[in-house]
Amino acid sequence: MIRIMLVDDHPTFREGLRSLISHIEDFSVVAEADGESTAVRSLARECPELMIVDLNLKDGSGLKLISRSRKAHPALKILVASMYEESLYGERAMNAGANGYVCKQDDPETLVDAITKVGSGATFISSKLANTMRENGLYKDKIGTSEPSDVLSDRELQVFSLIGSGLSTKEIGARLHLSTKTIDTHRDHIKKKIGVNDNVRLVHQAVEWVLSQ
Repeated sequence: MIRIMLVDDHPTFREGLRSLISHIEDFSVVAEADGESTAVRSLARECPELMIVDLNLKDGSGLKLISRSRKAHPALKILVASMYEESLYGERAMNAGANGYVCKQDDPETLVDAITKVGSGATFISSKLANTMRENGLYKDKIGTSEPSDVLSDRELQVFSLIGSGLSTKEIGARLHLSTKTIDTHRDHIKKKIGVNDNVRLVHQAVEWVLSQ
């Protein structure tokens, strides 16, 4: 079961999102917060695997909370659900440490897709935002400099490519007929070889590499 915390200052939206998530198998809302300070306390107390956060909060800043949470909880998956179009804040949110960005105005199917993908360890952003991030050098000074095709084995490069295509560890394992434990081992080897320290940067670089191909 993937434990979720909702961080939004609108109770009505939290209620609607909680209802939507109740219909997603293996996902459960375990905590809610309306501001940065309450979110920080809930993160430490409830230890959710996924945080869905708005950029406008009762107190503090969603972007600041993302950055703060990424440092304190490196394994936490973070999805931004905002009223703002991704062209305005998507790049800043991803740069702060988010794993995905979705607009509140999107249809329920898109919201479910974003939640399940980010919750499963994949990235959820539009190809337009991914291109903008690459063109603006979002990854500069945040990733290793080794060319993946030069340092990775054939299998590792295959896994790396699938990570960049938005597949979760479970989906990659099913695609390659390998266990999730084996895929996790490949991910660890890939990180060491390309010079990144965490999964967020691994995904960012994988997305950039796939786009460049």
